Amino acid sequence: MNEPNRAIPMPESVSLALADMERSLRVSTQIDAIADTPLRDLYAAGLGWMQRFIMQPHADLGRKGAVCPFAKPAHEERALLFCSFDAADMPFETYIDTLMRLPRLFERLAKERSEPSELLSLAVFPIGLQAGAHYKFIDCAHAILKPFFMECGLMLGEFHPASTVRGAHSDTFRPMRADVPLFVIRAMALHDILFIDGESTSTVMRVHELECYLRWNAGRLSAAEAQRIADRLAQRKSQLVGDEIALPA
Repeated sequence: MNEPNRAIPMPESVSLALADMERSLRVSTQIDAIADTPLRDLYAAGLGWMQRFIMQPHADLGRKGAVCPFAKPAHEERALLFCSFDAADMPFETYIDTLMRLPRLFERLAKERSEPSELLSLAVFPIGLQAGAHYKFIDCAHAILKPFFMECGLMLGEFHPASTVRGAHSDTFRPMRADVPLFVIRAMALHDILFIDGESTSTVMRVHELECYLRWNAGRLSAAEAQRIADRLAQRKSQLVGDEIALPA
């Protein structure tokens, strides 16, 4: 995994937050053994929501199967990990700096597994966020971080109780609404074409997303599908040039 920020010095506040994550790291099947009651209750709430919602089918989903077809297999395969850090009163720039370090943590966790898994997922719970700040510390943070995570071959999901993000197959479904705020990190997969190159996304970002998708999935795409995505990318790049020409002098 190519992580662009590897040489950036780490402030002490970021180092402490990452140490929090390391100390709190648990496999989702082992949270009942956590001695820290508040942490155990937080993880139980997160897992309970996953089991009740994203691991299940939903009438408004717009397709068959579970909301997230990979969540339950990841949990059962012991490839779903939970960690947390204290985000209460954390300045936004420190918060973003902390989350920017997570691709390296994810890469290390993947390498350390005795049995590698393509389902490896890391659920990150920022503790202490005020409900009125979820739009900033979850939604805005996701908008800032997603391009970087995709550059690293990762997808970043953002969840909180008041999420307004619409489903890929239904405008009335809200798949990112969770009982507690969290992010979920996993390796990019073929089906992620559903979550990129959206109409509401800027042309610049659509080009970046398609470039990342092609680069990280090159070995898994059929020749026909790779060509289809390449043609889509070329179309977006032509739109980008057109947008530049259309700018007023």
